[in-house]
Amino acid sequence: MELPLKTTRSLTWDQLVVKALHVIRCPEFTEYNPKTGLTLPTRFCQHNIAFFDLDKEYFWRFEHSVNVISIKVAESDVGYPIKIYGTVLARDQYDYRCVYLFNRSRDNPQLLKSKKDALTLTGPFRALAVTDSMFFEVHLKIKSDDDAVDQDFSKGQPMAVPIRSCLSTVVIVYSPVPLAVQASLQVKILNGAARASCFNGKLTAWTTGNRNKITLYDSRAAGTQTQLGDGGCVALTRRVVAVPLDEGLVLKACHKAQCSHELVLRHDAERDVEECNLKLGSYELQVKVVWTAVDRQRRRKM
Repeated sequence: MELPLKTTRSLTWDQLVVKALHVIRCPEFTEYNPKTGLTLPTRFCQHNIAFFDLDKEYFWRFEHSVNVISIKVAESDVGYPIKIYGTVLARDQYDYRCVYLFNRSRDNPQLLKSKKDALTLTGPFRALAVTDSMFFEVHLKIKSDDDAVDQDFSKGQPMAVPIRSCLSTVVIVYSPVPLAVQASLQVKILNGAARASCFNGKLTAWTTGNRNKITLYDSRAAGTQTQLGDGGCVALTRRVVAVPLDEGLVLKACHKAQCSHELVLRHDAERDVEECNLKLGSYELQVKVVWTAVDRQRRRKM
């Protein structure tokens, strides 16, 4: 593909080569979407990707953030039940690296029985850093139970939600978090940890200014590891929540329908780690929160 003269006249030879490599790479993941009738990139290419590893993960701190609440299949053209595998990932503006929200291999698909079922999210593993926009990539397939080829279920880099592609409409629900701190959670079963081998219950979180609930652990959800780890640690499916500096983090623990407990935790500039215990039926839980403060100086450019 020829580059426009007016955009190349002031570039050096090396810059021209890098620009040309970017143009060459983009068609590798540009596909026709029969559901929308458009030909669009299915992966990130808003910036030069000549030497950019699209599959590399990276950690960085943040200033503004978002919480991804849930990812649901609003419509399935092939009905239910379906076995879904693949990835849903986010890229933020600090480094554009992969931050996986959902990541399952073909050998470990998630069974969706109806449109009420949400994907069991295992990320993000860190808070997302956002200034004015964020990018998602969706690559989901249906696992075939016979010798048929697996079909693309949802694929692309959506410019808007809901995401209409292939055989589905997928909805990503998220909430903006201005001037955020990162809360990293750990939950242990104390009394009874030696007796109990698993935790049957549900843990959800939200902020005092936004009641959109984030599921951290649900023993009934597909793929949840209910077995307790070392020292009675609960294997949280998600353990990171972004919290506005001036708000609190609400943690709700449930054990069976009749037993629940809510706890409000707040960031303290003088204390980065907070621990507290609570009774939940026959369980005694220890909740530990590690707060990571906003760091405005560590923004990373491509």
